[in-house]
Amino acid sequence: MDKKIIFQRLGVVLAYPLAYLYLRLLVTFSEEFYIPVSIGSGEFKYNIAYPIFALLFIAVNEIIRRGRRGFDARLTSGTKFWYVITFLAGLTATIASEEVFGDIEVVSLFAMHLGAVYSVLVSNDLLLGGKTSGFIPADLIHGFYVKSFAGFPNFVVDWKCFAKPRKEGEDGTEAAPKKNHLSAVLFIIIMSVLMIISVCLMASIDKDIGIFFENIFDDLEKYLVGLRAEEIISRMIFAIPVCFYLYGLMSRSAKSDGEREKRVAAGLLRTKGRGKTVSSALVYAAAGIFVIGYILFFIKRLTYMLGGFAGDVPDGMLVSRYAQEGFWQMVGIAAVNMCVYIAIILLGKTDSDGKFALPAKILVTLLMIENIIFSVISMSKIGLYYSIYGYTPKRILAMWATLSLGFAALMTIITVHRGKPHFRAGVIFTTVSYIAICILSAVLVAVGA
Repeated sequence: MDKKIIFQRLGVVLAYPLAYLYLRLLVTFSEEFYIPVSIGSGEFKYNIAYPIFALLFIAVNEIIRRGRRGFDARLTSGTKFWYVITFLAGLTATIASEEVFGDIEVVSLFAMHLGAVYSVLVSNDLLLGGKTSGFIPADLIHGFYVKSFAGFPNFVVDWKCFAKPRKEGEDGTEAAPKKNHLSAVLFIIIMSVLMIISVCLMASIDKDIGIFFENIFDDLEKYLVGLRAEEIISRMIFAIPVCFYLYGLMSRSAKSDGEREKRVAAGLLRTKGRGKTVSSALVYAAAGIFVIGYILFFIKRLTYMLGGFAGDVPDGMLVSRYAQEGFWQMVGIAAVNMCVYIAIILLGKTDSDGKFALPAKILVTLLMIENIIFSVISMSKIGLYYSIYGYTPKRILAMWATLSLGFAALMTIITVHRGKPHFRAGVIFTTVSYIAICILSAVLVAVGA
């Protein structure tokens, strides 16, 4: 049998077990998936369900992809990268000790879902920009909603891969139809129902038969209660739509040739181009107001904001209050500045090459430099807090957020002056740095930091 057909059949067969395992491993927080590990004087629990499911998801996606695109379909470097990110995000979610539960785990689970869907799109070369680009929000929407829900019927349709081609008889007429397995299943169900009815009628006539079956079903009931059959049945029911969703995402993506994605990307580019009508003067004025406003703010609050670097805290103020005061506000300002840049590139007029004039480049550069300063000051505050009060997952995640915003600002400056987008580098840095920061978090917890 052709290997491609084998993989098609295997993909269909594994779809429902994968959906059931998703509910069992990721939704049911059972103690049986937590492994206690003793490190030094402490004992920590690590949930191994997440990386296991990530590996199973990757394996099933590859089976379905090779069943639709051919057994020899190769893994690109981009596909390998996002597969690794998906697995590592699941691995970081295993940090489930009491010290970090609810901080890193939830974020890592979200990251694992993002990586899983994105890896399916990358493995089938279906990114709207052809690679990781500024279209990444549209790519994720495309994967989470369009491909998956549009592919709902695929789980039913793709069972045709089990059908055997009909052969013609010796006289040229069509041969007799093969056995219909669905009819056999229906026949068994009908016979089972009729047998139950028959047994109930006999038990009502003969007490010995009634007592015999009563004892059997009483033991069966006790067994099912111990097995928690109601939970299994509920998961089996809810696994049906999850199966349609997961298989729809993988199958529809594997069947796509990428032409539709190219048309969608072209449409988004045309829409973006039609929106770039804001005059240069208005862009200069808006960006200039932000730049000047931040300069005045730095002048007024310079001594206070630099205290984190020197460890100097204003008289009468606790270190904890100083470190927390204004931290998230400055992170928010850095995020707002990124939105200002996005609004400029989406709506501001450019030349025929899509580049901004020199004044716009200067203003955006100054704005991003100020963004880097905000990020560095925020980092100094959280660093001061950490040096005195020690590690917590929230603090290290806050440090990661400021680091990512600062790197994004640096990439923006490079993009503005080189005229070549570096969005891909920003996404890779953000994902890799998050994985690294989570691993560091686990190490710090293990050593009792």
